[in-house]
Amino acid sequence: MTTIKIALIQQKAVPNNKEANLKLAIKYIKEAHKKGADLVLFPEMWSNGYAPPFEDAFNHPLATSFGAERFKWLNEAIEEDSTYVLTLKKLAKELQIGICATYLSKTEQKPQNTAIIIDRKGEMILDYAKVHTCDFSLEILLQSGEGFKVCEFDGIKLGVMICYDREFPESARVLMLKGAEIILVPNACDMNPPRLNQLNSRAFENMVGVAMANYPGEKWGRSTAFSPIVFDENGDYRDNTIIETDDVSEGVFIAEFNLDEIRNYRENETWGNAYRKPQTYTDLISSDVKAPFKRN
Repeated sequence: MTTIKIALIQQKAVPNNKEANLKLAIKYIKEAHKKGADLVLFPEMWSNGYAPPFEDAFNHPLATSFGAERFKWLNEAIEEDSTYVLTLKKLAKELQIGICATYLSKTEQKPQNTAIIIDRKGEMILDYAKVHTCDFSLEILLQSGEGFKVCEFDGIKLGVMICYDREFPESARVLMLKGAEIILVPNACDMNPPRLNQLNSRAFENMVGVAMANYPGEKWGRSTAFSPIVFDENGDYRDNTIIETDDVSEGVFIAEFNLDEIRNYRENETWGNAYRKPQTYTDLISSDVKAPFKRN
């Protein structure tokens, strides 16, 4: 039987302290290894805990009186050959475990909200920058990613979408079309029923597994994994929730996906790419934005 055990890290990070958060990452990866995890999934932008550079930065990121704080925050961006990344690569190889690590990354342009996947050999097999940055908030300071990516880990095809990517059906759809069987979702926001339903819908409509790790906190948390299998062999509804935590608990939670079941389901059911009519979808690639969706 082909399975993958994904450790969902629902833990607090230290605000804007990448050295401390690297130490915590090491601790939680070792704990996940002891629990038998194949791969460890961190919440979004773990390097700084997705903490703002100054108070109210989420609402007013370009406030003129906080230039120094903003510069310092952006200057903490991490390079690919940094101690942060190299340490995680080394640990992955030592423990022979996969890691989906997240951080504010340095690029030739603006920093990016990045997730990487490191395989059991300590090699980076996927490098993804968040496509749907929250340009109405703090992420207006960052550079959006330019595409969705899929890699192969232990013979399983994995994709990544980050937090707000979840709210655009196209994110998971493109990953499915590129072959993803499981989608990893690093997250950092309040996790209410509509957002959980979005993740469940992405799993159902694309026949992919979805695993999400979020920071704990009142109305946050709810780290979750969904199977795409919503009907049993008799066509009766089947609860597809693999795991769902509460909002405030901290821990390393294991979500196990049965790839044999998922693959059989994908080969026989009607969703995913079985009966799509892409010739009718040309409006989806139009860049024209009309009222009521125009924003300053």
